Amino acid sequence: MRRREFIEAAIWAVVLFAVYLAIISTISPTEIVVGAITGVACGASAVLTRRTLLAADNDEAYLPRAGWLRWLLRLPDQAGSGFVRLLARPRGAFTEIRLLPDRRPAARRGFTALALSVAPNTYVADVDPGRNTLIVHRIGDRPSALEREVAR
Repeated sequence: MRRREFIEAAIWAVVLFAVYLAIISTISPTEIVVGAITGVACGASAVLTRRTLLAADNDEAYLPRAGWLRWLLRLPDQAGSGFVRLLARPRGAFTEIRLLPDRRPAARRGFTALALSVAPNTYVADVDPGRNTLIVHRIGDRPSALEREVAR
């Protein structure tokens, strides 16, 4: 690990350790040790994952497109309406979302899966890279605004 990556991993570890301490109810020596070990392991994993995804010999480019940031605008509505759908209609079904061809297909599938899984009524159950589709389980009959957004 280079110096820059070590610093990045250390920052990840400190932030994750702080979050861990913030969510536990009682801070004890055991919890401090567990939080520190977990923070360091997750920080190192984050750096190694980023290095792997951005490697020059990687066939896929995992960098997001700036246009995908518009999906973030739909996330609050997606989460709120998803919660309401869970209360109103607890039955769901699987559906297929076909993504448009892209020069970064793996990145698009990954960011789409992440965005769609934010809402409590939707999750991505499977990804078919060959057909560039996602199998999504959704509560409700109609696709959400976010689902329509990511498919175009």
